[in-house]
Amino acid sequence: MSIPAPLDRVTRFLHLGLAVFGVWAWLIGTGIIGAGAGDYDHADHSWYLQHRWVGITFSAFLLARIIWGLVGPTNIRFVNWVPCTPSRSKLVIEDVRLLLRFKVPERPTHVGLSGFVEALGLLAFTWLAVSGVINAVEITPGVKLMGWPRVIKGWHQIGDVLVPAYLILHIGGTIAHSLVGKQVWKKMLFLE
Repeated sequence: MSIPAPLDRVTRFLHLGLAVFGVWAWLIGTGIIGAGAGDYDHADHSWYLQHRWVGITFSAFLLARIIWGLVGPTNIRFVNWVPCTPSRSKLVIEDVRLLLRFKVPERPTHVGLSGFVEALGLLAFTWLAVSGVINAVEITPGVKLMGWPRVIKGWHQIGDVLVPAYLILHIGGTIAHSLVGKQVWKKMLFLE
């Protein structure tokens, strides 16, 4: 297997922005920090406003990452790593089998299970970004939400579960790699 090309600075910057603003929006939205985004229908809705603007910033980073995944360097383009072909799907299954035998897969970035987890994250966070932007447009702070915007808001709240589930998968993989001596986290924090 050839040595993979290192991740470029733009990809690492976008990843860091997604991590910071995504976790921040989730912490505010769930009420782990402050009163939560559910205060949008109260007279004081400052936590909703913070969640909205942090979420919009996250959405901008996500849009930039999606564009970069279409036109950026070859090794991070979606067409080259999203596991949507039989051969790439086979690598995902092989990686799961290795994990079941308590072995960490040794593959380049975005190949096999790591590519599957990244693709799942991009899909989930795209839903959260789109539904969040719809909420930002449709919600008038201080006014009860009715009709289809209320449905969208409800579906947006799936992020309460999606974000921690994804963080467990993603950070768990990073920790597993670190335990076997592959310090992948360093490159994302510009330490390598």
